[in-house]
Amino acid sequence: MLQVLLLLAALIECPPCQAHNAASAPLIIQYHVWEEQPSGTKVGRLLDDLRERGETGSLENFQVVPHGHALPVTVDSRDGTVSTLRRLDREELCWGEEFCELAFSVLYRKGGAMHFLSVLVEVMDKNDHSPIFPNLVQEVEISETASLRMRIPLDRAVDPDAGPNGLQTYSLSSNEHFALDVRTSGGTKQAELVVIKELDRELQPTLELILTAWDKGDPPKSGSTKVIVTILDSNDNSPVFEKAPAVIELAEDTIRGTIVINLRATDPDQGANGEVEYSLSKHVPLDVQRLFSIHPKTGALTLQGPLDFEEKNVYEVDVQARDLGPNAIPSHHKLQVKLRDVNDNAPRIHITWTPPDSPVATVSEGAPNETFLALVMVSDADSGANGQVQVHILSGSGSFRLKQIHGNNYMIVTNDTLDRERQMEYNLTLLAQDSGQPSLSCIKHLTVHVLDENDNAPMFTKGLYRSVLKENNTPGFPFLNVEARDVDLDLSGRVSFSIRESNELGTPTAFFSVHPSSGAVTVQQSLDYEESNSYSFIVEAVDQGYPPMTSSATVLVEIQDVNDNYPVIHEPLPKKGIALLSVPVNVDKGEIVTPLGDKALEDNVYKLRNYSTLNNPEGFLATTIRASDADSGLNGRLSFRITDDRPSNLFFLDKTTGQLYVNTTNGTELIGRTFKLGIAVSDMGTPMLTTRITLEVTFINFRDHLKNLSHDNQAQYSFTMLLAICLGSTCLVLFLAIALAKTFCHPDKRDNRAYNCRQAESTYTRHPRRPQKHIRKTDIQLVPVLRGRKEVPQEDETEALSCTSPLVEKPLPQGQFTLTPTLARMAQNQAQAEMDGNLPLTQSKILRKPGSIEWNGTLPYNPGTSYRTLQKPRNSSSSSFANSQTSTLRRNKNEEVKLTTMEPLETLSTAPSNQTTLRRPKTTERRGKMDESDHRQILRNLVRLSMAAFAENGSIELSSASPEVQ
Repeated sequence: MLQVLLLLAALIECPPCQAHNAASAPLIIQYHVWEEQPSGTKVGRLLDDLRERGETGSLENFQVVPHGHALPVTVDSRDGTVSTLRRLDREELCWGEEFCELAFSVLYRKGGAMHFLSVLVEVMDKNDHSPIFPNLVQEVEISETASLRMRIPLDRAVDPDAGPNGLQTYSLSSNEHFALDVRTSGGTKQAELVVIKELDRELQPTLELILTAWDKGDPPKSGSTKVIVTILDSNDNSPVFEKAPAVIELAEDTIRGTIVINLRATDPDQGANGEVEYSLSKHVPLDVQRLFSIHPKTGALTLQGPLDFEEKNVYEVDVQARDLGPNAIPSHHKLQVKLRDVNDNAPRIHITWTPPDSPVATVSEGAPNETFLALVMVSDADSGANGQVQVHILSGSGSFRLKQIHGNNYMIVTNDTLDRERQMEYNLTLLAQDSGQPSLSCIKHLTVHVLDENDNAPMFTKGLYRSVLKENNTPGFPFLNVEARDVDLDLSGRVSFSIRESNELGTPTAFFSVHPSSGAVTVQQSLDYEESNSYSFIVEAVDQGYPPMTSSATVLVEIQDVNDNYPVIHEPLPKKGIALLSVPVNVDKGEIVTPLGDKALEDNVYKLRNYSTLNNPEGFLATTIRASDADSGLNGRLSFRITDDRPSNLFFLDKTTGQLYVNTTNGTELIGRTFKLGIAVSDMGTPMLTTRITLEVTFINFRDHLKNLSHDNQAQYSFTMLLAICLGSTCLVLFLAIALAKTFCHPDKRDNRAYNCRQAESTYTRHPRRPQKHIRKTDIQLVPVLRGRKEVPQEDETEALSCTSPLVEKPLPQGQFTLTPTLARMAQNQAQAEMDGNLPLTQSKILRKPGSIEWNGTLPYNPGTSYRTLQKPRNSSSSSFANSQTSTLRRNKNEEVKLTTMEPLETLSTAPSNQTTLRRPKTTERRGKMDESDHRQILRNLVRLSMAAFAENGSIELSSASPEVQ
């Protein structure tokens, strides 16, 4: 109960410790393989085992962490397949070990990050060895006076197999004097002969025994040796060891020559039989014989070889003492020497990085925090506190840190953002120190190279490049170099140049090109300052990394003007080098009249200016020579001069303004005369360019000039006026065409169109007269009464309706049906159509309608009610219906009107005059001549009139079970 309470208290006190231990425990995968398997034997597949443990994602780049010694197995980097490199021999790999296991570590990449796992491969033993004795025959001497239970050690057998396949026991051939006792000492089994019966040399001087060593393999194997026991004559006493410790502890750093222990044995005999000699038993292993020696006289056990606790920490020394008498019987003392560990081994640091063939550790500059750099494994051969090691980074740890995986396994991971351009190499110093006294340490240096990524765009030396280029340049001339540098390495730092095609600066880029490598900007064609005095475009620099990065700079090219354009004279406009100028002269005053500007020229308005010699010593202004030069600056500044004038001094030309003066006081005498002047217009560029013309000046009468201008102006229309007239005419014609098309192409909007129940209602889905409720043809039952009469109806009953007479609408009392304008027009159109068909005018078609309707569903007789009667020419033919049909017309408010059509004879006698009756005179000449088409036409007209009338008086619901109207 106390133990349970203590366990619970421990769990409560340190739950975080357990969680930390569980979390820090590395992933361990175990495999088993039999020894003696051939090379290439598959042991396991790490990828499958990781998937079984729930690992997801990409698992790749498996690699074995070197441990300082060659492993007999290999690991495939793709899927982690573990296979043998050679034939496995367990005895070679783990000699003398009960459990043979190969332990190594494996690094693998998961999702871009490196992970660590441990692999344990147990090499299972096969019973492929038999126990072997060092000698096939061993001799043993014993005195005949040996006491019972005396023990004599025998040689040990060796079986390199382990477990049940190793040495398990011994057996001795049957005899009556000796028994076999098997003891375990130092992990090995020792066989000893035990005297169980007194010996008698005279009876049996020697004995031959067979000692057999056995294992428990399947099948079991054995080895044997012959033991020859020689019985010696009696020697009274054997040496006896004084009391000595059975176990001695010795430090592993004990120097050679140190006396381990002084043993002492005594023999009470006298003389030679009492002198004792010490030696190591012949059954002592060879490694003990190399390390220890005993003085034969003094019995001092001395260390004569170096000890190593890490190699073997305990030895068994079998010392025997024998007197010098004949037939001496040796005595044995077994001493166990245990080594004590001292801190004589410094820690060791082993670093592994990826890729393994790289001479230094590498990491990408864009790696995020906690990115794996290297695996650090520290070890110390010492034990206890001497083997407890602490490791840390001494210098250069700002961007890196150590992360413990488990035990003495660590990872170096990134701790900050790296920038190769800022620092491309790190030198890390790792220190491992144990906890021994004195403490030992180890220092290891690690060089880390930062790998480049394309994280820097090319940088131009200038953001704006300016250059001046003269116009009329030579095509292909390189006039500018742009430079851009990229601090990245290899392809990421290789820059190429180009001109951006989509130039948001709005200037053409086809005139220029840039060399992709050198950045030399070349002009492709000759440029003209007068077309554009500057060009700007964008040059891009892009590296060849992934993804590529780009930067840009603006190039501004200013074009320098060259004097390459001659002056051009616009007024007076020359033709073939000759310009004509008419100078009007006011005859009354003798003055030259000069027009004021272009507007004065257009309106033919001249103002008289008197350029008298008082104000202008040059004379009268005749005209202004207007010229221009496309060049700029001095190249475009003009000067005017007269090169040849006859007679001289009559004309004067202002060299700056180009104003031409006539040096005279009376211009009347010049009328009708013509003079030729040589005019030169020059710019001030270098070289100077000059345009020369011949100016023919003719002096005319001002009055004649005005008459000519007025006559020409009246016979002409300006271009603006003509254009306005054309546009107005076009718009008018277009408007008339649209109006006519709209009038003739939309007959459906006319009011005289009625709903036709003969056609499918889908044709009139948008008809303005279409009832709101869906009407089927079977819902309509209209039976008109056709009567033939010889006499013309009375005037008080009907009113004749001709094609020329308009419809006269009589006032009707409230509640009566009235003939709507639409119905009246339709009736008039129908009458017109029938009259056009050459019907007799003496016959009339009369449509009578009730003046009032009672809402009980019947038509009352009311002779005092006036009607609107349509009288039209009658057809000579008549028809009747054989069957009586009834139609019911339902109005809103559940009102019904019933129209009854009876037999012809019955109608004559019973139908009152106030009912709606379509009457025809019975003309015997025409009877029988009406064909079926006439009947159909009459019925169609009646249906149109009825539907139009009721549609205008309100919403109508028509229902009937009568057959379809044909």
